[in-house]
Amino acid sequence: MKKIIIAIICASVLAACDKVYINGDLDGMWKVCSVEYSDTVHCPTDIYYSFQRHMTQIGKYYEDEAPLRFIGHLTYSNNTITMSGFRIRLEELKQFYLHSDSSIFAIEKLNEDILIMRNDKGKYTLRKW
Repeated sequence: MKKIIIAIICASVLAACDKVYINGDLDGMWKVCSVEYSDTVHCPTDIYYSFQRHMTQIGKYYEDEAPLRFIGHLTYSNNTITMSGFRIRLEELKQFYLHSDSSIFAIEKLNEDILIMRNDKGKYTLRKW
């Protein structure tokens, strides 16, 4: 009987150690595959957005250099993402296809593999990395 109780306690402890993603499928690292503006389409190969809890990180990854990364604040509710608070000049922020210090996106599609979001500038398609 003791062995059964110990086994149940161990199984309960191990089951409770799962990662908790408060943002569901949004949490994780996403590669920006395309950014479609009304007149152009950009297909970057080195831009990533990461979302975890209440933080977001934007990054540009180089083949031979250290990555360029900035951390900001994330708000996610009602299929809307707001990324803000990056300590970076607006001109530098544009290389990440973000056009203001507070970028708001409406989510069109989100699952464990793909994120499609839109703002007043264009449509962004990202794949889970």
